[in-house]
Amino acid sequence: MTLVSWSRGQRMRGFTLVELLVVIAIIGVLVALLLPAVQAAREAARRMSCTNNLKQLTLSLHNYHDTVGSFPPGGIASNQLGWPVHILPYIEQVNLYNAFNHSVNYQTTPNKEQALVRVPAYTCPSGPEIRSDDPGADGMSGTTPYTIHYYGVMGPKGTNPVTNTAYPINTGGGHGGYSQAGLFYVNESRTFGDILDGTSNTFAFGEISWSDRRGKVTRYRAWTRGGLVNDWMAAAKNVANPINSDLTTLFNENSYGSNHPGGTHFSRADGSVGFVSDNTATSVLLSLASRDGGEPTTSP
Repeated sequence: MTLVSWSRGQRMRGFTLVELLVVIAIIGVLVALLLPAVQAAREAARRMSCTNNLKQLTLSLHNYHDTVGSFPPGGIASNQLGWPVHILPYIEQVNLYNAFNHSVNYQTTPNKEQALVRVPAYTCPSGPEIRSDDPGADGMSGTTPYTIHYYGVMGPKGTNPVTNTAYPINTGGGHGGYSQAGLFYVNESRTFGDILDGTSNTFAFGEISWSDRRGKVTRYRAWTRGGLVNDWMAAAKNVANPINSDLTTLFNENSYGSNHPGGTHFSRADGSVGFVSDNTATSVLLSLASRDGGEPTTSP
């Protein structure tokens, strides 16, 4: 083995300031190139998780239908509990379902306390707002219940592009009314036989989890809430506006949208889930929100 010795006149040479700055600059460029790829990978994982949530919820509708003979109502006015409560046994939440008292409304013990339990399948991982923005309206003081990011589609509000007539809607209540042409309604349950347009052409659930609302509020409420006849609907919404739009403040017309770049997720009555671009024409959205309008649809 050869030993290397240094004479007194020799010194080890370190980095100059210029060389150090160059190295730091190169590392900075590499990090800048890598960071978007990491963020894109994380968002892809969040989108996959969101898709799986909607898939699970929509398949639970099928299981509910197989057992009960119909889909769950959007809400029941007598207790104001929504479809998210009714499908709990079909998403492996039987114990949580059994904790509810269906003889009292969502603001009453023990029902209101159940809204403090988070059901992961009801929220999108890209949506940071996972709690109600009005706990007082949910019958809670000092605590804030969890909300939902997936809403039943009540149906379209607007003009049928084929017949050029208005879709049927109950206009009472001052919150935007209730479309009567979709899969969910208050005190009424649809069946597969009511979906005359075909299950692959009819929206079941849509995502509302977007944050960039430009001053408008999404009005997140407790996940347990359903709706009242001729008034408000918390667990289902009309399709009335473009995706990610801030064209309305009406409670029943909050625009579907998400923090996923470029659009949002919808599921269809056949159990499929797709990403719908925010450039999709409103007429196409209305057609897909309708279960029996007779509209030809081109999948966005």
